[in-house]
Amino acid sequence: MELYEELKEALREKIEEHDLSGKNISVRCKALSAVEAIGNPEHDDYPIVKGKEVMVEAVFQGAKGQAFTDTFENADYLVDNLLEIDLKSNKGRASFIAGLNAVFRHLELCDKTIHCKDAEPKECAKHLPEFIGNYDRVLLVGQQPRFLEVLASHYDLRVVDLDEDNIGTEVSGTKIEAPEMTADAIAWCDLIFATGSTLVNGTMADFLAQDKPVIFYGVTVSAAAKILNLKKYCYSAH
Repeated sequence: MELYEELKEALREKIEEHDLSGKNISVRCKALSAVEAIGNPEHDDYPIVKGKEVMVEAVFQGAKGQAFTDTFENADYLVDNLLEIDLKSNKGRASFIAGLNAVFRHLELCDKTIHCKDAEPKECAKHLPEFIGNYDRVLLVGQQPRFLEVLASHYDLRVVDLDEDNIGTEVSGTKIEAPEMTADAIAWCDLIFATGSTLVNGTMADFLAQDKPVIFYGVTVSAAAKILNLKKYCYSAH
């Protein structure tokens, strides 16, 4: 839980620094529909479109922060109450991370907290190789379809995913592997390219503990990347 305590402490400092404590400021967390979250992309194989994930959105003084999760709550919080959320569950972490993203976006401490839509995910994937650079073996954590297609055409690729419907299937010549293969895949790879959703499902610290370079992708990790000095890829978000 050390990672989450560091995030809470960063938020606590900003609440005090900007005199937000005690004010009647609420953060509204809600699950967005697939269309609200990602629009109408050309492909329908994204986890959120398939109903495997939801996007939680928090709004703080008009600033929006989002986080991907598999479970959520609809709740109102005073900004101080974010510090009291129990972070032992995905649901609690999703609310906290979405709220953290919204507050930091409001304070202009991070950007790209709103997911890209329509044709933008495909455009995002196009720029991936130039960002990643020269690695031979890449591990993709989280089966993001457009990323998988592009990475498979540029690198020796392995993919691990939590979705049982994906495990064992082959996409772009790459077999999707079960989470149990993660340690083996980490030992094999030169670079870990992991979904920011690991921040919500509680596995991010496992990847940071490895002696391998790690890049996290997506809006979920926007504020945390700034606080924890993580390398992040999120080309087309808003």
